[in-house]
Amino acid sequence: MNKTLTYVVAGLGILMILLLIVVFVLVLQNVLSPGEGTEPTLVPSAQALAPTVTQLAELPPPAIDVPPTFTPLPTSEATDTPNIPTVGPTDTPAPTNTLPPPTLTNTPVPVVLPTNTPVPPPPVQPTNTPPPAPPPQDSRGLTATSFNIQSRSDFRVNQQVWFDFNIVNSTGGEVPYNRLGVLPRKGGTDRFDWFQQSYGGPNATMKPQGLNHEDNIKLPEAGTYTLRLAICFDGWETCNSGGGNWVTLSQEVPVTIN
Repeated sequence: MNKTLTYVVAGLGILMILLLIVVFVLVLQNVLSPGEGTEPTLVPSAQALAPTVTQLAELPPPAIDVPPTFTPLPTSEATDTPNIPTVGPTDTPAPTNTLPPPTLTNTPVPVVLPTNTPVPPPPVQPTNTPPPAPPPQDSRGLTATSFNIQSRSDFRVNQQVWFDFNIVNSTGGEVPYNRLGVLPRKGGTDRFDWFQQSYGGPNATMKPQGLNHEDNIKLPEAGTYTLRLAICFDGWETCNSGGGNWVTLSQEVPVTIN
């Protein structure tokens, strides 16, 4: 817009110059025009004195002072919104009428000393006292140095369970007895009805050199048993009926019959 205004002002200036030139020519013509009876002086016409378009184009543009544009000053308009300070969630108002902090006193903590209460003795645990041993049996100098169940045994009902034993006679003479063999026990009960007699009789005696023998027993029922070597000294009839004094000569060996 400033550039357009400059061109308009320049054009007006050129027109004013042309008008001044025309007026000057007219005035000069009146001054120099002769009176009557004088010879007319050749005065150039206004058209001849008018500058050509080329001359006007070569004229420098007139200096025009263009005033600066007017920028209005910013106006501060009053707003209707009051400037109220916002209080954040952490702006906790200070408590009023705050009481002074209590005065801490160094009160000693009471120390309770433990009393020497006697500790009761631990209860007496019952000991696994074995039952009293039976009175020693009179084996009359006979001792079984071995009694074994052989590996070839068949542990099924009414099948052969093989065993072997060795008896030493420490008396140096013959020892009378009536029955000698393997006595089975099942469920804590001696089964004299299944007794396997290896040696014995009404007049049987153990020789001074002892005895080494093997035999087998057949058990008619399935279950768990113990087998041991036993001997009876109280007469053939008494021992044969399961009575009398039976003496165990070996350890008990457990077996299971299927």
